[in-house]
Amino acid sequence: MDPAQEFKDLGITDDEEKEFYEKEEGIGAGKKKSWLHSVHKGVMKRSGSIGNFFGGTKTSNGLAEEDSAIVQKVMSNRSPVASENGGVRIQDPVQATMVRSVLSLMLRQAGRQLLKGQNMMNVSFPIECCQPKSILEIAAMQGGYFNKFLPSAAASKDPAERLRLVVSCFVASMTLTSGNFLKPLNPVLGETLQVDYEDGAKAYLEQTCHHPPVSSFLLEGPGALYRYYGYTTFAIGFGMNKMLLKNRGLRVLEFADGGKIDIGFPDDRWGNVFWGEMHHETLGDWVFTDEQNKLRATISFAPPPKAKGGKSPPSDYFVGCLERFDPSEPEKEGTRMSGIEGSWVGFCEFDSKRTWHHSDGPIVAHGTPRDRAVLPSDSTHRGDRNALLRKDYKTAQSEKTRLENQQRAERKLREAG
Repeated sequence: MDPAQEFKDLGITDDEEKEFYEKEEGIGAGKKKSWLHSVHKGVMKRSGSIGNFFGGTKTSNGLAEEDSAIVQKVMSNRSPVASENGGVRIQDPVQATMVRSVLSLMLRQAGRQLLKGQNMMNVSFPIECCQPKSILEIAAMQGGYFNKFLPSAAASKDPAERLRLVVSCFVASMTLTSGNFLKPLNPVLGETLQVDYEDGAKAYLEQTCHHPPVSSFLLEGPGALYRYYGYTTFAIGFGMNKMLLKNRGLRVLEFADGGKIDIGFPDDRWGNVFWGEMHHETLGDWVFTDEQNKLRATISFAPPPKAKGGKSPPSDYFVGCLERFDPSEPEKEGTRMSGIEGSWVGFCEFDSKRTWHHSDGPIVAHGTPRDRAVLPSDSTHRGDRNALLRKDYKTAQSEKTRLENQQRAERKLREAG
């Protein structure tokens, strides 16, 4: 059966995507929305996407011209792996066919229960739908651009300039962990990963909770210039021809002088998972907070066009602002210091000054430490991962099933006391 028809038969609607994100955010019917929703409205007003940030009140024709100029700017500064509609597109058509085949099978078996917005972390994905990397290994890839921005951020005595560098760093790093259309392997409880980066940075990751899945991490910069630490968890759901991912947790970037910046979480969406060009998008708001210096930077992905009915840029386009705010009243608008504009697959600018471009490179290499042995629990020792590397799917599936059964049995023992 045609996947589009399967969705129609099940009655899946776009509203269920909203319901999923709100449920995972803790925003339901009758509940008060978080301060971030108030901040979003203020940011959109002050950033210029629907206000006068870029040059005063303008006519509809003038706004439409600005919309066209933004689209042209975004499309002319774009990574070769970018999707025309936004984000990163799948590069391997064979991979797309394989993923769709497996998801279609799961859809027929689980029906509407699979797609009604529930958290899908309890669903076991077939090994054919997985890649030979664990979630810990994907997370470690984020550090590839740190050496280009964070040493300068650590040396800066200007808190606002430090925050600009940090935002630019994490925007640049987004493409490093994108493009994962085959599902990473879920780490088992106690699984670890040790990584050395070419610039001297070292990372240590561990799966510290099975249900919900929580990954804890520490990345130490060279010369103890900075430490990036925290924990992450996520929920997975489905919408109309989409797979949804809600990120949560705590991420802190701490510098040698004691300065700290809280790194928030945007949302992720894999679009056209059954038909159309499969791609990965990042949506929502992303907030970076330096509470000590009363600074906050917020970027909003996929803002609406300025003119009514105007042409929208790809969804990877973002606008935002760096502002001074009162940490005791985070829901209130702050005082704007810089405007932010860019595309996470293209460029980042503060007040039209470019801080990153997709052609900047190369990223710092990383891998398993060579000067010391890693723990037996390291992700690189997983049997299913290494069988997948050899394309031995039978052994990989057997090992994956064994690990999952072992996890369930150990969880029952813990619950039994």
